[in-house]
Amino acid sequence: TGIRHAPSVYLFPPPPEEISSSLPTLSLTCLVRGFFPDSIDVQWQKNPGGAQGSQNPRNPPQNS
Repeated sequence: TGIRHAPSVYLFPPPPEEISSSLPTLSLTCLVRGFFPDSIDVQWQKNPGGAQGSQNPRNPPQNS
């Protein structure tokens, strides 16, 4: 057993070469660390309604 810790979440922007390219997609990186217990679900959301496109609708967002 241990003491519960909320995660620290860091969002990193796309690299400059992706921003300046004509490709229709960009890479976002999300780093989640410092949480306990060691099992966590992460979901992207866009303007509280949820991300459009590829997503997993089976698992609703979780609050810590």
